[in-house]
Amino acid sequence: MQIRKTIRGAMLAGAIGCALLAQPVPLAAADKQPVKIEKPEAWKGVTQVVIGQFSVAYFTKKVDYDGGGFLASSDKGKAIGYLKGVSNEQYQAITDAVYADFLAQLAAHGITVADDSGFKANKYYAKVKPEAQANKVDVLLKKDDHADALAFWPAALGRNNNALLTLRMMDGNMVNTYTAEYDYAKSSGVPVLNVVYYVDFAKPAKSEMGGLLQSVKVSAGLAVSPFGTQLALMTPAGKLTKVLLQTPMEEGGDFATIDETTSGVTKALHVANVLGAGIFGGKSGGMSAKFDYNVTDPEAYATGVKNAATKTSDLLVRQIESLR
Repeated sequence: MQIRKTIRGAMLAGAIGCALLAQPVPLAAADKQPVKIEKPEAWKGVTQVVIGQFSVAYFTKKVDYDGGGFLASSDKGKAIGYLKGVSNEQYQAITDAVYADFLAQLAAHGITVADDSGFKANKYYAKVKPEAQANKVDVLLKKDDHADALAFWPAALGRNNNALLTLRMMDGNMVNTYTAEYDYAKSSGVPVLNVVYYVDFAKPAKSEMGGLLQSVKVSAGLAVSPFGTQLALMTPAGKLTKVLLQTPMEEGGDFATIDETTSGVTKALHVANVLGAGIFGGKSGGMSAKFDYNVTDPEAYATGVKNAATKTSDLLVRQIESLR
């Protein structure tokens, strides 16, 4: 295992029909709470739900800025990391296991998952078009940081919705999904639960020194990311309540080696910019480095993700149990 790379964030907003679903904002440094609960009173008395959405989005690329070094002429360092070595079949198997564990935890805490045939038969849901497995999701993180992710849905659910994943302006699927959830919950009296987990593969990058001496250090690290991970419930009263993860749920263990792949041209341009800034003034622009996170042990990766997700489910489900 080793060291080198990125992260940060604030997620996307999603708006729709009778409900506006906003992705969570970044956690303030002083906020130590592991979760944030919106409209906690809406969870009172919830003992049965229909699953509207269950998605696991796996980061495959991260762009992370950090620091700026100790020299006035130095800008923030930039790390670009790519996760390699995990197949779509492996992502699917992990997703199925995470879903099965989540259902088991709901049952253990007194929440029954109702048959979803009525929801699928809803006239508005009939307009929702299937989303492909491994659908690419653009994840906004803190400031300039962002990530690419691949989204998967459990095979056992038999359908997939993009509701909490990404905001695509004028997205008909989102509109129809939210309208269906609103209409079904009000007419049936059964709330609809949406679940999204985002899986990170790297710890925040660290920029060190500055100018010609600037370097970018990164390290691998599995975690369920706080940027986007949440439970969202559409209640029979037509209200949307959310439990938002606010801290990374990390899982240790070696699962990848890290290779720096920064080109010689990139390094030469950085040197030229630093020297030019010294002669003509201004800022040189920070070092930009690329890294491949090569998953050498897919089983270790899968186990790490499942363990992190289990801890996340335990935290979130216990929160909603306490609100009942």
